[in-house]
Amino acid sequence: MQRNIFIILLAAMLLAGCEFQSYEEYGIDPYDGALQFTRVEKKAEWHNRFDHAAVTFDNKLWILGGYNPGEVRNDTYYEDVWSSVDGVQWELVNDNAPWLGRRGHAVVAFDDGNGEAMYLAGGYSVDESTGYRQYCNDVWRSDDGITWTQIKERTYAELDSLDTWFPRSDHAMVVANHGGTDYIYIIGGRTQLEDHNGTYAQEYFNDVWRSEDGITWEQLDNNNFGRRASHAAAVDPATGTIYIQGGRHGVIFEADGNASYPIEKWNWLWSSPDGRNWTADYDPAVDSSFLSRSEHQMIFYDNTLWVFPGSTTSTMHYMFGEPYHYPTWRVDGGKLWSIDSRGSDLKGRHSYGIARFDDKIWFLGGFTSFRGQNNDVWTAEQ
Repeated sequence: MQRNIFIILLAAMLLAGCEFQSYEEYGIDPYDGALQFTRVEKKAEWHNRFDHAAVTFDNKLWILGGYNPGEVRNDTYYEDVWSSVDGVQWELVNDNAPWLGRRGHAVVAFDDGNGEAMYLAGGYSVDESTGYRQYCNDVWRSDDGITWTQIKERTYAELDSLDTWFPRSDHAMVVANHGGTDYIYIIGGRTQLEDHNGTYAQEYFNDVWRSEDGITWEQLDNNNFGRRASHAAAVDPATGTIYIQGGRHGVIFEADGNASYPIEKWNWLWSSPDGRNWTADYDPAVDSSFLSRSEHQMIFYDNTLWVFPGSTTSTMHYMFGEPYHYPTWRVDGGKLWSIDSRGSDLKGRHSYGIARFDDKIWFLGGFTSFRGQNNDVWTAEQ
């Protein structure tokens, strides 16, 4: 009995000398960069999720679809559409969109000459009525989030078809003006071939497609920036320059010099003025380890390219709490690279939504290092 009392007293003394730190706070320093982060909603009205899409449209924030493996009563793939004018109060616009539950899709706001609308393309979808699952290359259009029109059907063409992009998920989709014309661009992504098994079924892309209306697509004769999926993408609105960075490339069976990446400089920051010609850029001011992230986001804000947290690029591990996955880095005018902060108020996080709205950067949900799939809402501003 005396021995047990001694152990209890010793444990109490040790605890008294230690400052309590929750799991949410553990291991990640607070953000100390140029932005001011604010959590505007701890638990939004939409369910926890990741691999969803977010966009600014009609002076509102929108969130569409996503995946929640924590669902126990309902399907884990969402087909809902939510909007908000302030990021706090959310309206369920459509709880059963016809594009079915899906993840890894992309959404942009685009004007094809008939007024701005939301365009949803690709992803991995699940039909709740049958359980059938597939990678998609369909395109849907809506000008209100309620009614959706399929303007391009899902097809399964030859892998190297020049007529349409192959079904895929985790691709990048951006809008850029080149030569006086606005285009939707689809860049990279991954799929699983229906006539292959195991690792050999995974296919990663390094192609670029563009469209003036979301219906007819043109494949560009681009130089090789390295096959990838789950990469970050952004457009400089002042110049139309497209940027991509990071992502995953899958298992490599053959590469020059037995390299672990598809091509040299694969994880550098790649940019293109037209979607065809791509160049890689990097500055040692940012530790190259910080370039090794996927399922992250980057955005242009106040003439600066900001790059935010993600997960590992590894094909063997599932990590996003390592010290090089969550720091924020930036590229200012004149290609001035720097680490903005080695800490993060967002903690470790990946597969979240991002949008620019009300002159702020908005972060919506995602998979976090402290709660798994989440439904919190954050802003960042200068």
